[in-house]
Amino acid sequence: MKVVVGHNKEWKQQVKMRKKDKQSFVQIPHSQWINKLHSMCKRYGIELIVQEESYTSQASFLDNDELPIYKKETEPVTKFSGSRIKRGLYRTGQKILVNADLNGAANILRKSNHNVHMDKVARGLLAVPMRIRMV
Repeated sequence: MKVVVGHNKEWKQQVKMRKKDKQSFVQIPHSQWINKLHSMCKRYGIELIVQEESYTSQASFLDNDELPIYKKETEPVTKFSGSRIKRGLYRTGQKILVNADLNGAANILRKSNHNVHMDKVARGLLAVPMRIRMV
């Protein structure tokens, strides 16, 4: 079994947001969380893959957009077919509305080269995700 986690180097170092919002958001210890998850996975024999996740939220999973790797020196020449239209909602190039977080997560899996193909992911799961409430 494998777990894939998206991570960007220097994430949240140069966040452009209001001071008040940044104070609460930037303190999330993402690297510490990944380290704890790594220990838990190791304990139970699960492989943890930490995947660079640049452009996974901008690219359309259903349209199989190219997923370039971020480089500070250059801007990507990739034109993405879809776009995020509001928080939590992404419109693909085929005009299909899907959950933006699930689109990004599916692209992180695709970028990790673990053979995630469209025929394995139902469009309905991306469009109407199941909510699980943890009490």
